[in-house]
Amino acid sequence: MLHRLMEQLKNNKKSVFNHAAQIIILLVVIKYFYDMINPIIKVAQYSHPTMDDYWMTTYVHEQWLENHSVLGFIAAAFRYAIGIYKTWDGNFLSMFITSMSPAVFGDYAYSFTFYFMFVTFCIGSLAAMYAILYRRFRMPLINCVSMALLFIAFFMNFLVNAGEGLYWWPGVANYTFFFGMFMFAHSMSALYWESHRKVFLVIASIFMFLVGLGNPFTSLVSACLCAYEAAFTIYEKRTAKTLNWIPLACAVVGLIVVVAAPGNKSRMPIGHLSVFETIKGCFVDGTKFINAMNKPPMYFYYGMTAIISFWSFYGCSDGRERKFKLPIPVSVLLLCLYYASFSPTKYTQSGYYGRVLDTNFFVMMTMFTIIIMYLCAWVALWLKGRFNKAAVNYAVGFIAVCTVILSVKTLKKPDYLNTSVASMAAGALQFGTVQEYDRILDERYEELVNSPYWDVYITRAPYVPMFYNDDDSSRQAIADYYRKNVIIAE
Repeated sequence: MLHRLMEQLKNNKKSVFNHAAQIIILLVVIKYFYDMINPIIKVAQYSHPTMDDYWMTTYVHEQWLENHSVLGFIAAAFRYAIGIYKTWDGNFLSMFITSMSPAVFGDYAYSFTFYFMFVTFCIGSLAAMYAILYRRFRMPLINCVSMALLFIAFFMNFLVNAGEGLYWWPGVANYTFFFGMFMFAHSMSALYWESHRKVFLVIASIFMFLVGLGNPFTSLVSACLCAYEAAFTIYEKRTAKTLNWIPLACAVVGLIVVVAAPGNKSRMPIGHLSVFETIKGCFVDGTKFINAMNKPPMYFYYGMTAIISFWSFYGCSDGRERKFKLPIPVSVLLLCLYYASFSPTKYTQSGYYGRVLDTNFFVMMTMFTIIIMYLCAWVALWLKGRFNKAAVNYAVGFIAVCTVILSVKTLKKPDYLNTSVASMAAGALQFGTVQEYDRILDERYEELVNSPYWDVYITRAPYVPMFYNDDDSSRQAIADYYRKNVIIAE
């Protein structure tokens, strides 16, 4: 009796230690999340429409001014998406959403761009962590929250081009919005595989198709990942029912539509490449991108992901091993999928613009996160029973503490400060750069709306690193939008 009581107290002590460690990690992650996201959110209130916001929403803006009808607003956006296919671009859903820019309702509504992107991205991230980590792999919920907050904070803080990916509606509508939709679609698919409830199958199928209609970059990765997931789940569960293939079919149909109907001018071929040249180019560009984007602070993200994953699965109950079969093939396939995300640019005029590289960065973070979690979980389960459990726990705890200490020093280095969106946003707020930008563009807006004269002189917007800045080519778009003769005062 006494022996059993001592064993129970010993187990409770271990349980308290594990819970305390998880809570400490969550608190550290929350601190980093707040420090990174807070200045990024504060800057959003100073964003204004520029460039494509004007010419891509002029038609919808005119329809809104005529009738102020929500249904008419949506119908005009739909007609625009169909019409622009004949002249330029066949990314149907992207063009539909782009034409519904907050700029339609005035400059003061434009800050909605960031909040729209932030909410949809957070919903997708949290859904993916819940469905895949919590429901499928049975990771403790508190660790799932830590992983989700880490992913959101580091993705937004080290985005290649925040001006296009966070604060500019055409960039959000064409790319960043689909990252959240991508994660939500695959979370619904994972929930269907786990519960076999048809409601998740329907939702997953609809969103897989919509992601496909967005852009060829995200669409290609979504279809391939859906195929990988279906193949491994069928391998694991030894079943291949017809219904299980519907989300994959929807993803493929969406991809076919967006590739086969590219529009009159957009994504025209830039030259014939053989399959070998395409594969070689993808690996060369993908490797360069990894070297460029894996800055020292990203090591903290990868390290924390590894620690959370190891701790989550090292102490789990038996029987979890079957969920982590074939770690090397899974990792190789996901790594190949990352490199494949560079292939659409080989056949298009898009080039490696910031918003396209934002997509590659999202795919890199997503694939690397899954690979690290999968490998660490497999190692943790393999180590169970082979080494002293307490020694392994203390070793991992020591590594975790060292990772946090090193990361604090890293985040103060100039190379981090020069590449961090949060650091640039905090500096712009401190020195009044975004406030001056906001004042000048507010005055411009008032002049364009209220001036009784045909000729309107506007001041060129100052350069702000977080925002997509307009140039001389946007003058005509502004003129068409406001029905004025716009002259940029030097």
